[in-house]
Amino acid sequence: MDFDFTPDQQALREAIVRIVDDNRDLPRSGGVVEPRACHPATAMEQAFMQGGYLDLALEPGCGAVEAAILVYEAALSPLVMELGGAALVAPLLTRKALPRPVALARVEDLPRGVRFLAGARTVLVDCGDEVAVLDMTGREVAALEDPFAYPLGRLTAAPDLTSAQRLPGKGGELRRLWRIALALEAAAAMEAAVRFTTDYVKQRQVFGRPVGSFQAVQHRLSADAVKCRGVYWLAMKAAWSGSPLDAALAALHAQRAVPEVTYDTHQFNGALGMTLEHALHCWTFRLRWLMGEMGGERTHAADAATLAWPDAA
Repeated sequence: MDFDFTPDQQALREAIVRIVDDNRDLPRSGGVVEPRACHPATAMEQAFMQGGYLDLALEPGCGAVEAAILVYEAALSPLVMELGGAALVAPLLTRKALPRPVALARVEDLPRGVRFLAGARTVLVDCGDEVAVLDMTGREVAALEDPFAYPLGRLTAAPDLTSAQRLPGKGGELRRLWRIALALEAAAAMEAAVRFTTDYVKQRQVFGRPVGSFQAVQHRLSADAVKCRGVYWLAMKAAWSGSPLDAALAALHAQRAVPEVTYDTHQFNGALGMTLEHALHCWTFRLRWLMGEMGGERTHAADAATLAWPDAA
């Protein structure tokens, strides 16, 4: 079942949707989409900054649900913008706006690859029980060439966290908020891929009829749509409830849904779906990264079990 937003939340969502819709066109060269794995949402970012949306979670009467609306709706765009860390995790964890872009990382991720680390001004590092707030000024980051539709970077030297600000006892809260952001971004990417594919199969003709007229295609896309909405509402519930268990389950369900949704959408788009000129990769390439973030589904499943049954052997 769906749950209704308050009138204020609905008005907020409509305003965000208008900004996203006005700034979702992929850059083109000679009428053809530029063949790049990642397209930054520069104009959309400016619109959100000018409207004060990035500090939404700190506004009176607002909080995790309002920030979740922003993260989800923006992630439906084929253009990429860092919002999970800056608009949801950082303000709710520290109760202040940190210099952005904000990247989220585990200690072991820093020398290997982190989303938005290239260009980040702040990194929130999961150190177990505590969180390190790492100022990136003067730190060398190597940008990674990747097929994941996110700008990735890694520290060129071993991470030195001795000078970082510490937030004792905040590790669990960081993971809770990070999982909500992860689930929202995955839900949006899956939803956008399914919508894109649904429109495509209505137009693509085989054997003299649209691909989408075949019952097998309809059934699989319907099942994928159910997965997308399930992840979305689990993430929104986790944002509303503040429960670490809800957040772990949302991230777990998101990462488990990714393989089937990615497989179906690429199969129904055919060979065209494998090209960078076709917009499908803008979402499915992201999903390949999100599927393993924070250690993947096994980590979320193990944490969910511990949270659900803390006294079990």
